[in-house]
Amino acid sequence: MGFFSWDCKGCGESIKAPYDIPSKIAWQNDAVAIVNGPTIHRGEYDGYGHIGGIDIQYVSDAPEMWHEKCWCEAGQPLVFTEASKHADDQGFFYGYCEGEEIA
Repeated sequence: MGFFSWDCKGCGESIKAPYDIPSKIAWQNDAVAIVNGPTIHRGEYDGYGHIGGIDIQYVSDAPEMWHEKCWCEAGQPLVFTEASKHADDQGFFYGYCEGEEIA
């Protein structure tokens, strides 16, 4: 399986894979997954479904995903509310043109 990701429940941007990620958005690689009730997994996202070495799809086929920064700003919720949608950019193909500013 190739790259895939989810959109953050806080900001709507994808959880980014760590490969060639611009430093300005590197924080979007730090993820939190809320699964199956009050269980959370935190760590770097590898682009292939693993956070901190845990295969998130193995523990839940529909996780609620957050960037760690967004999760902290939201008060560190622990209760699953709804699954995050899969990211159109797969957490990697978010591309930008050289010289273009990244939000």
